[in-house]
Amino acid sequence: MKSTTMFSRGDVAITAVVVCAVSMTLPSHYWSLSYICSDVGLYVFAAVAYFLLCQFRPKPAPKKLFQDKIATEVEVVTVSQVELSATVQDEAEEIEQHEEPKFNVTEHIDLMQKHASARNISGTIKVFRIIQQSGVCLNSLMYNIVLQAWINCGNIQAAEDWMEDIKEAGMADELSFNIVIKALVKAYALDKAKDALEGMQSASVQPSSTAFDEVLGGFARESRFSDGLALVENMHAQGAQPTGATLNNIAKLMNGARNIDQSCGRMQQILSKYNLDGTGSLVPVPWPRLAALISQAKVAMAASCAHEVHVTGSFPQIKAVRRRLKQQGFLDKSESSAWPLDGHWETDHGLTVVVEGKMVRWSGQRASKLRFTNEDRSKCTLMLYGEVAQGTLVSPALAPDASKSLRWNNGDVWHSYGGRVIGSDTLHAQTMTKMLKDNVQDQMYSARAKASLRCVSKQALGLPSILDDTISQFLGNDLYYIRVQFESKWNPSALDEDELPLTEADNDICGSLSRRHPRVGLRHCWAERDANKCGQRTLVNGEEVDENAFSRHVRAVQWA
Repeated sequence: MKSTTMFSRGDVAITAVVVCAVSMTLPSHYWSLSYICSDVGLYVFAAVAYFLLCQFRPKPAPKKLFQDKIATEVEVVTVSQVELSATVQDEAEEIEQHEEPKFNVTEHIDLMQKHASARNISGTIKVFRIIQQSGVCLNSLMYNIVLQAWINCGNIQAAEDWMEDIKEAGMADELSFNIVIKALVKAYALDKAKDALEGMQSASVQPSSTAFDEVLGGFARESRFSDGLALVENMHAQGAQPTGATLNNIAKLMNGARNIDQSCGRMQQILSKYNLDGTGSLVPVPWPRLAALISQAKVAMAASCAHEVHVTGSFPQIKAVRRRLKQQGFLDKSESSAWPLDGHWETDHGLTVVVEGKMVRWSGQRASKLRFTNEDRSKCTLMLYGEVAQGTLVSPALAPDASKSLRWNNGDVWHSYGGRVIGSDTLHAQTMTKMLKDNVQDQMYSARAKASLRCVSKQALGLPSILDDTISQFLGNDLYYIRVQFESKWNPSALDEDELPLTEADNDICGSLSRRHPRVGLRHCWAERDANKCGQRTLVNGEEVDENAFSRHVRAVQWA
């Protein structure tokens, strides 16, 4: 009320000033005492009237005053609550701005993998320490990323030390061991890789086929035949299932073996556990020739050594090699499955004559053709000394040591003895295949070409899949081969270095053949049942070479 009264009095004063100001705006000729008195009187009348109205105005009821007071207080309280809510909201926003965001483990793991791929070991470990200090429970994935980062940087020693930390933390899993084993094999630390493989059992981790394949591939690469056989036996004992890589590594291990001191029986047991023909694998696996020969040596003659000569090259080269073997007296069929007159015959004049089918070879340059006169092919006619002679197979043989004899009507008698003497060696059960295309090599070559194209582009040649498959069928390295098998008492692994060889090197069948045809590759395998020994060698131009040099010479594909 006091404020209202003061406001009213101020209005009165302002009104008086306004009236006086208006009066002063009149022209000067209107200025007179009468006009001034009338204005002052009007002002006084208005002031008195206003005073009387204020004195006699009715006062408000107490209830109305109480309600007005309550409304005023409620308004004040409402305003206070609004101000308090705004203050609380501002403080909450300020707290949220200063509060740290929630820790995202996935983002930090992705960052670790990014640093590991970029070979940034400091960044990888830094992020790992941040995760460790955040209180998040660590897992094997985080440890393995750091392990892979050390390996990507090429620090194998640090990776081994970190692997020990993983073991102490109890975070070692199958992936951890696979990473370390793969790195050790690439670093040619095969003994450490083998120890890591054996350490999986102490860490309560079951070794997988991948880990076995890595170590076995290293042994095959280094031609560590004994260690490879022991690993294959351990793999079978652990129950690990063989894969295409396992079969390929076993094949490469056996093909690369040279000075073998293992028994044929042990190798035969290993071969019986795994099917090396590759029929169930994605990649074709060629059957090792030494493995095939060991299986065939079980039925070999007593006190004899089974041999196999595998000659590989292009079509013209293999054709020339086979022609040369024919000239030396090698036959297509064995004695048991050949025609009655097939074999090597010694004449009364000391000549060696080779009969195969209707062809009679007197030497490498001279040949004749005979004609059979009966159905069982035991009688024939042949031009001898310019005249037609008739021959008859005689049984039993006319000579003491001969297996059969052929008597001619002109008085000559030919004798055939057990085995076939070629050079200075006597061969038994000798057979020779025709020229065959190496289809397994073509399949491996095609598979390698497809894999290479897939690594370059997902669309390979950029053609439809049907055309890609059609084109890939014609991919190959165009290799041919012939295979000669025989039995002999000659065992190359039984020769003593201190003893003089019984024959010269040039008289060796394999050595002389390799020197005469230097562009082909010759693999000679042997297995002796009684001595329980086996071995093989690869020859190029008469010189023994390792498996890698042999494959490069004949352009063979090695998948493992």
